[in-house]
Amino acid sequence: MKPSRLEAFSDGVFAVAITLLVFNLKVPAIASGNLGKALGHDWPSYFAYVISFLSIGICWVNHHSIFDRVAMADRELLFANLGLLLGIVSIPFSTSLAATWYNQGSNARWAITIYCGIWVYTSAMFILVIRHLMSHEHLCAEVKGVTLKSLLRKGYLGIFIYFVATIVAAFLPIEAFIICFILAFYYVVGVQQEAV
Repeated sequence: MKPSRLEAFSDGVFAVAITLLVFNLKVPAIASGNLGKALGHDWPSYFAYVISFLSIGICWVNHHSIFDRVAMADRELLFANLGLLLGIVSIPFSTSLAATWYNQGSNARWAITIYCGIWVYTSAMFILVIRHLMSHEHLCAEVKGVTLKSLLRKGYLGIFIYFVATIVAAFLPIEAFIICFILAFYYVVGVQQEAV
């Protein structure tokens, strides 16, 4: 199969996932009386939105970096990509879950552990896609720029940090969320020259 169909489908899934994030943001009720206070009360939703928007955006950029190298897609690559997209479309749900339950004691730990765990899964699927391409060189086209090895290193860094955040979430949920933000910020600012 030509990779253009796979990329078009994937772009559609990324677009839906990143758009769904905004539906988790609610306009404060007029009955609350004070707009500033009501907006301040909902800060976890805004913070979760920013983290997830950046992270999905980073995934989209890296997905293009990977699939720019694909000359032909085999059945295994299609299913690995579907596995990756499963993680991506789960992010709006886990973002809403984490933002809603962030201050609910043991439930907060569960909610943010689920959020971080979905990122571990998504990172693992990115690694699976990259490793499949590396072991099936006939699927790849010659492209200058960032290599699959470089993308794989970023994938291993991501899965390690998300795994650490998942463990931290079991004890310190807000701190785990902050770890996810720092990783997203690092990928946007620290390695932007490698992203495309």
